[in-house]
Amino acid sequence: MNDIDEARFKEAFLIIDENNTGAITVNDVHFLIRALGFTPTENDFAKIDLEFIHNRNIDYLWFIDLISTMSCTKYSYEQIQEAFYSFDKNRYGLINVETFKTAMTTMGEPLSDNEMKEMMKDIPIDEDGFIEYEHYLMHLKPKDSISRLTDKIDEKQ
Repeated sequence: MNDIDEARFKEAFLIIDENNTGAITVNDVHFLIRALGFTPTENDFAKIDLEFIHNRNIDYLWFIDLISTMSCTKYSYEQIQEAFYSFDKNRYGLINVETFKTAMTTMGEPLSDNEMKEMMKDIPIDEDGFIEYEHYLMHLKPKDSISRLTDKIDEKQ
């Protein structure tokens, strides 16, 4: 983790810590990890939840330690775009939702049912059962992580 990442993580943590207590809840940690662009697995969240049993207050140092040891990946916009393109050889901007779900739950590190449901909340599906991924990708354009975080906080409220 470089100094720029650490500064952004600190700023994001402070935004979530609205009461300035120096600690956040486990739900806030789940939210913050995703808002910073990471894609944690259920095992990653289980690790967090287990740790939370022992620590009611999750402070910044614990959070940074957690992020540095997590197996979750932060994908670039271009990597996500290429993944969608692999389902849309003609580049129509559409892929069949069932094909997409099957791929996501069986290929690579498969998503669990809960992870798939969470992912599908943010993906637009047209009336014919196709994912209009170009619209989705527009929301993933490179953007400052703090701007992304504040956008997600606004959506949450």
